[in-house]
Amino acid sequence: MIGVEFNRLTIVYRKQPLQIEYLLRRGPKDAVLYLQGLGCSKDDFIGATNIRELQPYTLVAFDFPGCGNSPYPEDITLGIDDLVEITDIVVSRLNLGDFAVIGHSMGGLVALLYAEEHGEQVKGFINVEGNLASEDCFFSRKVANYGSTGFTKEVLKNYQQKLAQSDNKGSREFAKALQSASEKALFYYASPLVDYSDNGNLIPRFTGLEIPKLFVYGSENRWLSYIPRLEDSGCEIVEIPDSGHFPGYDNPQAYYQVISDFICRLW
Repeated sequence: MIGVEFNRLTIVYRKQPLQIEYLLRRGPKDAVLYLQGLGCSKDDFIGATNIRELQPYTLVAFDFPGCGNSPYPEDITLGIDDLVEITDIVVSRLNLGDFAVIGHSMGGLVALLYAEEHGEQVKGFINVEGNLASEDCFFSRKVANYGSTGFTKEVLKNYQQKLAQSDNKGSREFAKALQSASEKALFYYASPLVDYSDNGNLIPRFTGLEIPKLFVYGSENRWLSYIPRLEDSGCEIVEIPDSGHFPGYDNPQAYYQVISDFICRLW
């Protein structure tokens, strides 16, 4: 991966120093920022650095605290709204300028909230099965229902083992990612994620964004009940064949073609 930088930022948030690990591949054109799902990491976006059509673009992804190689703080708890503000700090520190954002799963919600609150720089939004309704809480509702003391290492280990046996490569990669995720981080992200999905009126907020939007989903999840509503709103929608919730792993060729086509139309 020529030109890909793996490094750490030290930021101060709520008077606490946070170590944020990121990947960055500078290019002559504008940036594409990837925001990860619950328990995932920046590694989910490494494949983009090998895509010819994306070579001119600056590519960025970072690990949310408690995921990948970014430690979760000991003295404070962080939720979804905190991730929005942390994203804003990282964007500023890396001097990204104008950028398109790709948000997968939980990262789709973080991207939506970011676009609402700090959207001046956001020129396009690819939502990859981001949380928009209650039915999107595949994993997060399981985590939240255990409670802060019930979601233990043993519970997480059992869930990892089930994922590791999946037919989908994406689910198997998710199982690996969870090995480095903090159960504290998972719980404190999952609870507000479920609340936003249940009560946040997210579909009209997403369709109401006045920027180019693309909703991407795996063919195994074409049952999502709100897809016709997104279509009726005029939002661009693409199904990735032979894929589940992690199309970047299940069918990377089709996934990155869709992403490249959208990004190249923006600039």
